[in-house]
Amino acid sequence: FWFSAKDLISNHLTFQIFHHVTIFPKDKLPKGMVVFGMGLLNGAKMSSSKGNVFLLEDAVSEFGADTVRMFLTGSAEPWQDFDWRNELVLSTKKQIERFYSTVMEIQDAGGEPQDIDRWLISRLQEHIAKMTAVLENFQTRQALQEASFGIETDLKWYRRRLPEGCDGSRELATLCSVWTRLLAPFIPFTAEHLWKEMGSKDLVSFAEWPVADEKLVNTRIELAEELLARTVEDIESIRKLIQITPKSITIVLAPEWKHEIFRTIARSTDRNTVIKEIMKDDEMKKRGKEATDAAKQCTTLIHRLPPQVVAPLAEESVNERAVFEAAQAFLEHEFSVPVHIADAESSEHAKGATALPFKPAIVIE
Repeated sequence: FWFSAKDLISNHLTFQIFHHVTIFPKDKLPKGMVVFGMGLLNGAKMSSSKGNVFLLEDAVSEFGADTVRMFLTGSAEPWQDFDWRNELVLSTKKQIERFYSTVMEIQDAGGEPQDIDRWLISRLQEHIAKMTAVLENFQTRQALQEASFGIETDLKWYRRRLPEGCDGSRELATLCSVWTRLLAPFIPFTAEHLWKEMGSKDLVSFAEWPVADEKLVNTRIELAEELLARTVEDIESIRKLIQITPKSITIVLAPEWKHEIFRTIARSTDRNTVIKEIMKDDEMKKRGKEATDAAKQCTTLIHRLPPQVVAPLAEESVNERAVFEAAQAFLEHEFSVPVHIADAESSEHAKGATALPFKPAIVIE
């Protein structure tokens, strides 16, 4: 691979390609070229003649090597311009400190694994796979998003979901090991220190790179947590809007016939004509406008959901009642009120008619 700056594309780098193609055989040609963006300082192009230059050695001296390295690799992809702003660099420093303190806090957890642990480890496999793929394309910013923010976000939900008085399971040690190795290319000094703290006698820079294990991916548990997290977010949004002190919350679940509509639309390659196909079914014909409206609502919902959620739901619906009954204590603790789970067809609430697959109706009283 060649590495250079993007302002040389129009001259030196273009002629370099011509020369190599002319002189060398195909098997000796470079596999690719990485062109780096320009450095900006508070939005202005760095220029020694203008005096707005922040030297690398000064940056390392003031903020530390890991902070500078993580900011430069994470603020933009290599071929994009990066904008050095001290407040953003300080934010990166705090991010590293947060990572360090989190690993030190959770690495020795020894509880028994639960479903939420299996969810965390399943999600971890996806982060490993995605980060490895983007790093191979030199997408350092995207890689850092997966390894840092992605795992940190999962951990926040994980800790929120833990039963009261539980600090986590021994699976957290596995996560810390993987997390440290993933971030080692970005913050090598911090990673080496943590690697030693975790009991390793070797250097993390020589440790094996994590490899995603498909056997640890659990789509069922991931969908269950996705459904729960989205419902919690909806409840929070409704509470902000109505601004009342609730006495109870009822989660109303969509009937099976709506799940059938959802699966049919999700599997269809032409979602513009699938409603006509659905209405050919005798049971749906009997429902008339109710089925037509549900099909339109499901279509809108499917367009809004991420593809990785829609794909498995197209094959099999989540047992939503089982999900919410298992999480009932969590929900009641979150919102400090009784939480009830009801079926739309037996519910007395008029709002129950709006319940959709993967988006239950919420009644706050």
